Amino acid sequence: MVLLLPALLLLIAAATTTSTSTSTSTSTSTSTSTSPRLKHTLTDNNTNRVNFQQVEQFATTLLEGRTLYIGGNGVLYRINFDESSTPKKIQLPGVHGKCRGQNSGSCGNYIMVLQRFSTRHLLVCATGSPSSRCWLSDNGEMKEFINGQNRVLGQFVLPSPPRQGFASLVVDQRIYSAAPLDGDKMVFSGYRKDDDIKRLKTDTRWMNDPRFVGMSPVGDLIYMFFRERISQKDPDVDPWISRIARVCKDDHGGSRRRLQMKWSTFLKARLLCNEPANNVHFNRIEDTFIYKSPVDGETRVYGVFRSNWNGTAVCVYSMKEISKVFATSAFKDSNGPVPSNPRPGTCVKNTKELPDEVLALVEDHPEMETWIHPIGDRPLMTSYAPHIKKIVVDSVVGPNEEVTRLLILAMGDGTIHKVLETGTSTFTIAQLTVLKQPAPILSISLDSDRKLLYVTSTLELVRFPLVACEEYVGSRTSCLHTRDPYCGWDNDQEKCVAITPNSTDVEQNLMSGEGSFPIEAEMSRSSSPRAQSGETVLHLPLNEDIPVYLSCPKQSYHADYMWKFSGEGEKELPCSSNDDNCLLLIRQFTEDKVGSYRCFSSERGVEQLHASYNIQGNSASSVYVSSVAFYSVLVTALCQVLH
Repeated sequence: MVLLLPALLLLIAAATTTSTSTSTSTSTSTSTSTSPRLKHTLTDNNTNRVNFQQVEQFATTLLEGRTLYIGGNGVLYRINFDESSTPKKIQLPGVHGKCRGQNSGSCGNYIMVLQRFSTRHLLVCATGSPSSRCWLSDNGEMKEFINGQNRVLGQFVLPSPPRQGFASLVVDQRIYSAAPLDGDKMVFSGYRKDDDIKRLKTDTRWMNDPRFVGMSPVGDLIYMFFRERISQKDPDVDPWISRIARVCKDDHGGSRRRLQMKWSTFLKARLLCNEPANNVHFNRIEDTFIYKSPVDGETRVYGVFRSNWNGTAVCVYSMKEISKVFATSAFKDSNGPVPSNPRPGTCVKNTKELPDEVLALVEDHPEMETWIHPIGDRPLMTSYAPHIKKIVVDSVVGPNEEVTRLLILAMGDGTIHKVLETGTSTFTIAQLTVLKQPAPILSISLDSDRKLLYVTSTLELVRFPLVACEEYVGSRTSCLHTRDPYCGWDNDQEKCVAITPNSTDVEQNLMSGEGSFPIEAEMSRSSSPRAQSGETVLHLPLNEDIPVYLSCPKQSYHADYMWKFSGEGEKELPCSSNDDNCLLLIRQFTEDKVGSYRCFSSERGVEQLHASYNIQGNSASSVYVSSVAFYSVLVTALCQVLH
């Protein structure tokens, strides 16, 4: 009995070996562009984690160097894991006023604006109750922000009570925000203390019930991304469309005659994200990321969109094409000539001196006639379950300064997906489970220099490294098939290593995942002797009605798994259970079950051996059989838990 117990326990933690050969199986790979090839659950061995002591419904974030600021309910967290694992907490002044007839979610002091205002100060604005309020924070000291009318800034900067569909930005000490006006109406406003006493705002006719998802500076312009309602009575037609709009940084408003104290350079255009072949439209923009290439400076806009039927997509736009539309398109519903000196929306030195015909066209017809189409005229990728929620994009510079783009997606199920972008297609490298407590992911922040990702949920903050080449264990094939731009196969060390611009003698093929020399050359280094030396020998009692599972953990979810039995005859056996583990159930062990059981995967024409058992028959006393039965039940129960 003593010899049997470890053997049966090994059925759960299978002895894993890796051997590679040219596949003789006729099965095909299940690889797709959206299903992750690998699934990992991050441990705290290489992560940093902070658990909030309260549910943070909004958790506004700002990453500066190695420090992450998180705006919560009544508290500003300052977190630098290199200094301490304990965050510094800065309490906001108490809630202003009392909640009357409102739910608790409306009565908190939620930080909704968290931006760098100057070299010394952070701008912190919270909803308060019943009115919003802003402070300038200098190393934890909170000083109220006094506006040009000698009042505390807050009203018209952020919504109170808090709401989704809000965005803010500070550039050159001008505060841009999606501010409420006249109750529930939202306008895009800008306030600069030392320039204008009053703020600039959009005309209420320019946007209909907008929901903002982001703002970003690009050159002399501020771009904003939002969706807005359209007049649509057909319940089968999505009532939302997505927009990109822009204003000039140096916009001071129009003349006394027209657009005084309103944006004089505001223009908007429709962002199209659809699958023409399937007639599927993703009309609701959810998130954006502005990407700039470190080599040639190319700027792209990555957007996450949702359809009326809850499918999600990533569409990518060229900033050159976006600029071209704003510079050349006709103005929607305008039949007159377009002024050219200057063209409406052009950045000039003094907008208050713009000709009246220029201001009139912006005031009455700010929308472009031409729609902005994504690169390739279709989504880069789509996902229906789980949904895509958030996106950041990293540049990975490999040998010869080749730049690869890696999409990092926060999904609706609380996981993170690492996705390789190759031309106009994608390959999902891995699904990462990073949260200990299931909760919606509110933000993801990328430290591209150190390849670290910060993930914030309503309950916790997690920081972890994006480079995890040690996860791709086993063989050269296992390393290359992952197509992770951070990693490559080092032939001298015979292991998967991190890629750098100075890497030499390191294999990597992101387009196909194949190596530079044939599989046959690898067989001499990773072949059956290793498998035989790692084979698990099991002695099981014959002719007892005791179910036993053989375990083969999956190393790729794009591969097909199967068992091969060699005993009195040879045959292929399918997985009895096929989720995270290819389990083989032997319901009753008889003489014809004695032999070798080997678990193989087949992926992209390559077959790999992952687990090998040599099961031999043995007689047993009643006590011995009883013990076998007990541990078989344990094995079965544990296998069910693994699912």
